[in-house]
Amino acid sequence: MLKHNIFKIGKVPPEVLKSSVYPFLGKRRQEVLVHSTLGEDCSIIDYGENVAVVSTDPITGADKNSGYIGVHISTNDIAACGAKPIGIMVTLLLPVGADETMLKDIMEGIHKGANALGIEVLGGHSEITDGVVKPIISVTALGVAAKDEYVTSSGAKVGDDVIVTKALGLEGTAILAADYEDILKEKLGNEAVSKAKAFIENIGVVEEGITAAKVGVSAMHDITEGGLLGAAYEVAEASGVGMEIYEEKLPIYDETKAMCQYFQINPLGLISSGSMLICTPKGKEVVEALESKGIRATIVGKVTKKDKILISKYGSSSIIPPERDELYVAIEKATKLLTK
Repeated sequence: MLKHNIFKIGKVPPEVLKSSVYPFLGKRRQEVLVHSTLGEDCSIIDYGENVAVVSTDPITGADKNSGYIGVHISTNDIAACGAKPIGIMVTLLLPVGADETMLKDIMEGIHKGANALGIEVLGGHSEITDGVVKPIISVTALGVAAKDEYVTSSGAKVGDDVIVTKALGLEGTAILAADYEDILKEKLGNEAVSKAKAFIENIGVVEEGITAAKVGVSAMHDITEGGLLGAAYEVAEASGVGMEIYEEKLPIYDETKAMCQYFQINPLGLISSGSMLICTPKGKEVVEALESKGIRATIVGKVTKKDKILISKYGSSSIIPPERDELYVAIEKATKLLTK
């Protein structure tokens, strides 16, 4: 008998996806080289010498900068396949009471993000609906790669180095700093909040995805909802391997640490667009190639045969994706502070 699970805000849990989503995906097509499965954020379609890479994502957790963020989170998935993004399609659902100022603000953010990546807004849909209480943006990204060069999330091999680029928690930190600036300035100070807001300019991973793929990687996954814990779990599950991550090696900026401490959330479960998880037999070479482009890269672990383990100075624990992203926990706490 089907269980009636009551979901919390955030991603649908992996076990529910396996039982109630993946069995119902229509007829498999022979042109599709990478099908929908846990850990794979893109579909890859055969077009002869090249492949089309397609991904879609919504923006639900951010209020400010939502259009700009939406462009990057979808094209980041394309980059995680080692592909070059070409364009996006956008669906905008606006609440009753929305006006042209709101619409234009979102579109200006989308335009800014698309221009930064050199891609086109190919089309989409917009409407006002009483089905939402704030703007919901869904972005579908399209990219292209050579047929023999694309990368998946399911290719990690035992013995691979595990690399994290930039720093964890960039997107979550930037969203909280922008949406709850006044609260945070009182506790963290103007300088820290200003630095945190600026993280929004570094949430894209297109350059690191393409650069790393050229050197040689087994698997890549942009670190989005569920943070490092979610991404590591999904790559290991998709690849049928284990993973050891060394907590003391994980790069986290002081502003993110301070914000997570204030909201009492775990930075390893915080949405982290702007950071890529890379599995590669050429760890040193990939790090050198990324750093030559001015992109920070850190070897933080190894791919192993079975267990998924986070190792710290206090011992070890299993890598399990959080029930919901820590961003939503922080938003709930900030909302309560604002309503006091």
